[in-house]
Amino acid sequence: MYKIIIAAFYISILASCDAQQKGQNNTATAKGNTSNMKEGKDYIILKRFRTIDKQGFNQPVEAASFLLPANWQVNGMMQWNGANKCIPEIVQASVKATSPDGTYELQMLPTTQFDWSDDPVYLDAMQRGFNMQSCHIAQPLDAAGYIIQSLAPYMKAQVTSAKIITALQQQMDAGAIQMNEAARRAGNNAYHHKGSAAEGILQLADGKEGLALCTVMQTILTMPGTQGNMANNYQCYVNMRTVLKYNKGNEAMARKILSTFFSSTRINPFWGSEVQNTLAAIGRNGAVQIGRTIQIAQAAQQEMGNNIVRNWEVKNNTTMQPNTTDGFGQYLRGVDSWKDTDGNKVELTSGYSSAWSKSDGSYLLSNNPAYDPNVELGGTQSWNRMNQ
Repeated sequence: MYKIIIAAFYISILASCDAQQKGQNNTATAKGNTSNMKEGKDYIILKRFRTIDKQGFNQPVEAASFLLPANWQVNGMMQWNGANKCIPEIVQASVKATSPDGTYELQMLPTTQFDWSDDPVYLDAMQRGFNMQSCHIAQPLDAAGYIIQSLAPYMKAQVTSAKIITALQQQMDAGAIQMNEAARRAGNNAYHHKGSAAEGILQLADGKEGLALCTVMQTILTMPGTQGNMANNYQCYVNMRTVLKYNKGNEAMARKILSTFFSSTRINPFWGSEVQNTLAAIGRNGAVQIGRTIQIAQAAQQEMGNNIVRNWEVKNNTTMQPNTTDGFGQYLRGVDSWKDTDGNKVELTSGYSSAWSKSDGSYLLSNNPAYDPNVELGGTQSWNRMNQ
């Protein structure tokens, strides 16, 4: 912008009055072009939406945050069910988001688990409910199988394709190894873990398509069976099951939206640590206390009260192992890297040449270098230009 102003200054000295008038007309036209830019078409604003846990603690606590277009309708839910005997389903997080025109609809479903045993006697006991901590009873599946046999029917969709994502398998294997080592340190040599990540293309009943993403981590316990042989008991933990619906022909943009969503997802480490401790206590025959009083660091309380980007949102310090959200963001390849005024790296929707940030965690992207949101949008908070 500075070079344009300098160039215009010299032209005004050397050109004739007629040329000056043309230059003024051109300037007015350029200003009109930026003034007529429409959100969602000529530029997008990404807003950091936050999911609040209102049940688990003595005060509302932010559990997680993520970026989606600011003009979307977004509903993030966090619910506790201490009566649920399936430990992974005691804390249920979900997100539903829809674009203004209904073209896109994002659904992130809560975590779930299904269990199985190849020992017929033990399996019968699980099916009858004698195992107090058993979850849903179903044969073990990897992530692609789960999309085909469970997620697609739940969405009332047909599966066009479903495949394991080999680019993420190394990350899932690393998470399984970490869990195996933790079990060995605890003296549980009978445990073995293996994970998988998959994507599927769905055909919805309303004519839309859907991009489904899923991860499954299997815990396999090998122990003497009831019939004198060794038996395997399976726990299949579904940590990720997300579907984005879109109109046919919009798959490329759908991947960009999901890539931004996953790359920007952050879990509050204070919240995550307390939840893990609580669930671990339940696993040791403890009792869950909904709305219990906990001690949160003073700095964390102050952060939560300010309308700023939280320190835990700047870096991807998610408590999930492995970091599947960031892995999916990189796999989908729908983001570009930008740096804010503090030098922090941010992954934003790809395909834009200009980016701006605000202190509340919002971002604006456009392909018009002359567009200045401080001039066009106003507001009390200033926008800062970002660099790649």
